[in-house]
Amino acid sequence: MEIFTLDVGTGTQDFLLYIEGENVRNCPKSVMPSPTKVVAKRVREIADAGRNILLTGYTMGGGPSSRAIREAASKVRVYAYEKPALTINDDLDRVRAEGVTIVDERPEDENLVEIELGDVDLDAYSSMLSSFGMNLPDRLVISVQDHGFSPEESNRRFRFRMFERVLKESPYLDSFLYPAEKIPEHYNRMMAVAEAVRDYGDRVGRDFELYVIDTVFSAIAGAMLDAREFPALVMNFGNGHTVFAIVDRDGRIYALMEHHTSIVRRMDINRLVGQFIRGELTNDAVYEQGGHGAYIDSVVEVRDFVATGPNAQLSDFREANPVGDVMIVGNVGMVSLLRSHELFDVAGV
Repeated sequence: MEIFTLDVGTGTQDFLLYIEGENVRNCPKSVMPSPTKVVAKRVREIADAGRNILLTGYTMGGGPSSRAIREAASKVRVYAYEKPALTINDDLDRVRAEGVTIVDERPEDENLVEIELGDVDLDAYSSMLSSFGMNLPDRLVISVQDHGFSPEESNRRFRFRMFERVLKESPYLDSFLYPAEKIPEHYNRMMAVAEAVRDYGDRVGRDFELYVIDTVFSAIAGAMLDAREFPALVMNFGNGHTVFAIVDRDGRIYALMEHHTSIVRRMDINRLVGQFIRGELTNDAVYEQGGHGAYIDSVVEVRDFVATGPNAQLSDFREANPVGDVMIVGNVGMVSLLRSHELFDVAGV
């Protein structure tokens, strides 16, 4: 069995081809600039050259790409189809206010350059693998950070409210692993990933078995593999978001908190950790600080502490490294969740 895994972040996109029976340290892997950084660079190059831009493709992660598009709109004409326009904001009127013209067909503009948006470039990975005599497998697991479609509500509130809804129904990590056909419709970025994979499959004549998950839960699932005792506090210090989760060996989530790393950098981390594990950190308090929220289901005795992410050095806790490479923690988390998910399916759970 082979599994293509891709962990799409703000700074990097981390790839691992998991091969069953192979030492995972010998499995093919790569760390490349994130799609949003690649798009941002391309947008700035085209705008600086004085060329107008048409955004095509899919809804993708914003951040660097959205900032570059807004800057470009102040220099040249920027057009966009509706799906890629949603990368900038869920409210298309606000996108128009940023200077982007939303269109249904390609404008007649000889000075126009098309830029395709998307979180997944399977052509690139297929080409890379084929150059080494390997093929893209049928099974894919892709992790993206999806705030959810919320044009009327703060996406910080909405995102965490969706997490809380799932946690109240089934407080386990694999509850957040979605087969392509079961992605909740409010997750438009995940839906866009599924659409892109389906379109690629149609183009090359293949059917893929796709699963998607939020980067929050793939990171937790991977880092907890290095916990020595449970329940454990797992912390992911990402480039954009910081997440705390208290989890048990079976993936049970007792508490969850999501903040922004830029804010957490200025805080007393040990104090924040203490408030969280004692159940003192409220949803409103985190939101008012500029984060997303906190959910405390049960206060339990935490027996181990592990950290992961590109900014793991912000804490003094042991950095998770379950397979000898800290950059693929999220990837091995995806593999672990998929395999446990399949075991439950086989058991009829």
